[in-house]
Amino acid sequence: MPGPAVSELLKTSLIEVRDVVHSGPSAGMGEWECASRTQLAFVYRGTFLRHVDGEAVVADASQVLFFNAGEPYRISRPHPGGDAGLVFEVDEAMLREIAPADLIHEDAPLRFRMQRLRIDPRAQVLVALLRHSLREGVADSLEGESLALTLVQRSIGPRTAHAA
Repeated sequence: MPGPAVSELLKTSLIEVRDVVHSGPSAGMGEWECASRTQLAFVYRGTFLRHVDGEAVVADASQVLFFNAGEPYRISRPHPGGDAGLVFEVDEAMLREIAPADLIHEDAPLRFRMQRLRIDPRAQVLVALLRHSLREGVADSLEGESLALTLVQRSIGPRTAHAA
């Protein structure tokens, strides 16, 4: 199966945002992968399963997924049609400032204690707004950075509703 189509939408000193699109038929379980830096992923189309340490979680538009640096994982795509999402790499100092202490490990590199968190409808709207604004060139890099960091804060911050 061909690899994903990756488009860099934003790159500043604080955050990088990429649009990652997997298209094509379902392909069962993928190969082992490992992120070199901790990443946050916001799926905006389709679903997939992420397998870490014997646990599988469904990835869809209602949550943010955490891909921890150095943590091996596999992806399976049980449905045809592919999936797509925005992948963020946030400056570690900034992410430590935003994330509540109970969500992250204290040691370096920064790693989250869980695989995912539910996001509310406002955060889902921010995903769409950010993607559109960056893809269409509506937002400059400062506005894109502000929107992206607002989305991170909205998704993992202490004043966010994570309950179903």
